[in-house]
Amino acid sequence: MNTESPFQRFESTTNRLMTIVLNVLFFVIFIPFVLLFVLGPIYGIYKRGFEAMLYPTLISWGLSLLILIPAIRYYIIKRKKLAHTIVVDETGLLFYNSRNEIADQILYTDLRPSKQNFDIYTVNPVGSGIAPLLEVTILSNKKDETTRRIDMNLPLRVVKNKSTLYAHFLHGIVTFRPDLTIDPFVFRSYSINTETWKVNSKGVSLGGWLLMLAALIITALICGLVFLLT
Repeated sequence: MNTESPFQRFESTTNRLMTIVLNVLFFVIFIPFVLLFVLGPIYGIYKRGFEAMLYPTLISWGLSLLILIPAIRYYIIKRKKLAHTIVVDETGLLFYNSRNEIADQILYTDLRPSKQNFDIYTVNPVGSGIAPLLEVTILSNKKDETTRRIDMNLPLRVVKNKSTLYAHFLHGIVTFRPDLTIDPFVFRSYSINTETWKVNSKGVSLGGWLLMLAALIITALICGLVFLLT
């Protein structure tokens, strides 16, 4: 541990333009979904009659409720309680909501040795995106050891310094928890220089551009479908 200077505090920064685009895409997908699967059956009943549209309406509304209720509850009703900012400091990893309250946290003191070959390693679960997630073992509030996957993304926000946050969190583990082992592949995954703890930025990867292109194509298809059906 370097005693000449205190451990710095790093905070997440968001890409404002891409965050606006992400929120627009969310509502561009959400609103047509409501029009097609919630209001669409009502229009079908008006045009074809109640008996002809009874079962299609029940199926459509049933599937819509399974999707809309969790989405509205998570992204709209509880939006102020969602993580808004990520902070890495001498205590660990902290997630703050828009009220400046701690929504979640992973403290260095809570980290525990893993049963794997390394205590800290990366995983690529389905649906996690292009970048791998960091996996650690922590001591939960119930005093049980559990596995946690650390994702530096924020709901409906595009974090542009994710790799820097990972780097600083790993630096904190090395500084405050030298008893834990880190898989060397972790540093390669996030392009971290372990001598300077800086990230070798390479800009947006090909996978990132392909992901953004896919999102635009899906949005265009949905808008086109809504236009054709109205």
